[in-house]
Amino acid sequence: MTLRSTLTSQDTSPAARTEAGPMPDSFRRLGRGLNALAWVSPALAGQVLTRLWFTPLHGEPGQRTRAFWASADRRQPLYLDPNGLDLHLWGNPKAPLILGVHGWRGSGSQFREWVTPLVNAGYQVCLFDLPGHGLNKSRRTHVYEFARVLLTIQTQLGQPAAVIAHSLGAQSVIQAMAQGFQPGQLALVAPGLDVNALFESFNGALGLNNRTRAAFERSLTTETRALSRRYLNEDTSIWQRISLDFAAPFLTLPGVLVMDADDREVPIADLHRAAAAWPAAESIQTRGLGHSGALKDAAVIRQLVSYFQRQL
Repeated sequence: MTLRSTLTSQDTSPAARTEAGPMPDSFRRLGRGLNALAWVSPALAGQVLTRLWFTPLHGEPGQRTRAFWASADRRQPLYLDPNGLDLHLWGNPKAPLILGVHGWRGSGSQFREWVTPLVNAGYQVCLFDLPGHGLNKSRRTHVYEFARVLLTIQTQLGQPAAVIAHSLGAQSVIQAMAQGFQPGQLALVAPGLDVNALFESFNGALGLNNRTRAAFERSLTTETRALSRRYLNEDTSIWQRISLDFAAPFLTLPGVLVMDADDREVPIADLHRAAAAWPAAESIQTRGLGHSGALKDAAVIRQLVSYFQRQL
């Protein structure tokens, strides 16, 4: 089955391209230090990198972001051990619920441009900062914890009519679906579905050499097996669980896949592979928006809102 009609958007404004921003220069300096450490103690270098992998770097939310969160019609605590988080909701509480799920180093505030169009179209919008991000006090986190947040939201608010997920947020949705999360529709924006691409991007940002990368891979495998035993009651490494092969059986819902030809974080080849694995989805292909720009692009938002109006 081929993809349905392709839509395009051409907004190339630099301000639209990213929310989290590039990795700081200190990241490269840290990488050089870890390359040196790996010659003395590869195990220790791997452990440091694994800790860094699970610690999303971000600054304190600014005044504009705090003002956006304060604009919510309702705020509801999500009870989740060991730390809770706040859900921010706009629109009629009885309207169909749409969740926005951000990615690594992102924020629910990245969906600020979506709120008014979706509410005006008759939906209730729920946004939040995932653990380790934004307003939350925790700093170390992982995708299984993200999935648990989505499952808890479903328990508290009911089955969402749709989910809009960006980057690693898409993998969070897949992991939650594997455990009983049941969104009605999916919109995946620059989805990070394959850990190999994420791993290569991380290594590239730090400038790690082959010795350090190998030590990091061994440490990450050990740590993610422990996490899967704790959260999933199974012995599975990140390489098996966070992959397009794992995600493909869950890509059966109708939905939309948004991909940009100039995405520097998720390779365009991986996005095309995701499109091939998800024949029920429509495709919105853009150029010049990079990895995060579609979240601010008026044309993309308008097309997705129109899609939801046709489907929900």
